[in-house]
Parts: sequence; C-alpha cells; structure tokens
Amino acid sequence: MEKIIFTIVALVCTAPIFAQNGLIEVTVRGIQNTEGTIEIGVYDHKSSFLIYGEEIKGARIQPTKKGSLQYIFENLPDGTYAVAVWHDVNANRKIDKNIFGVPKEPYGFSKNVFGPFGPPNFENVSFQIVNRKDMKFTINLE
Repeated sequence: MEKIIFTIVALVCTAPIFAQNGLIEVTVRGIQNTEGTIEIGVYDHKSSFLIYGEEIKGARIQPTKKGSLQYIFENLPDGTYAVAVWHDVNANRKIDKNIFGVPKEPYGFSKNVFGPFGPPNFENVSFQIVNRKDMKFTINLE
C-alpha cells in the first residue's frame, strides 16, 4: 500500500515537470506571391516589439504558394505576447518603406490591429497565454 501511495504522490508532484507549455498557431493570409520570405516574430515585451532580432521566437518561411500558410510556435511559458508578420518580398531582411515611412511590403499583427499612423502599440496586439492555453491567430497581410 505504501508503494501505491508513494507512486501517486510522485506522479502528482512531478506532473508539472512533464507538462507542455503553450503554443501559438499562426495562419498568415493574403500572400500574393512566392517570392522572398514570410517573417514571423513573437515578442514578449513592448521594449523589443518590432525590433528585428529581438523576438523571443521567430520563423523565416519560403512561401510555396499564394494564399496562406500556417506555422506553430511551441513551448511558450505563460506570459504576454504579440505576433508581427511581414512578407519580405525581396528577402533583404528589412521591411522596405516609401519616402513617407509607409511599408511597401505586406505586413500584419496579432488580432489584425493596425495603428492609425504607424504600427500598433504592443498593448493593442498583445495576448496572454495562461495555464498553458494554446492561442490561434489568423493574420491578414495588408
């Protein structure tokens, strides 16, 4: 009997060690061509939001068809996150802008929120993963 109780206690105590963290499933829609790469970044703080190379997780995907694609980021601990996507059509690893600073390449954000005169704030596009809850987003490129 002691072995059974010990086994049950051990399983209950070690369950959090084996529990998976949350994931973010991103569907990107509005891909107009197969040139360049689709860049997806996951950010966890407003100070790093939209700074290339400062994302906590990122993906660079060669689109194989027009329309949409899907990507999954796994093993994210509970926290606050925001997702930004852009189609780097010429694959130069920067979002090209016109003389007024408006992006010339398609882009989008979690919650499909856009700022009135520039990119949205982290707070406007952020979401929480709590208790390893998975999040799914469809981001439309503009």
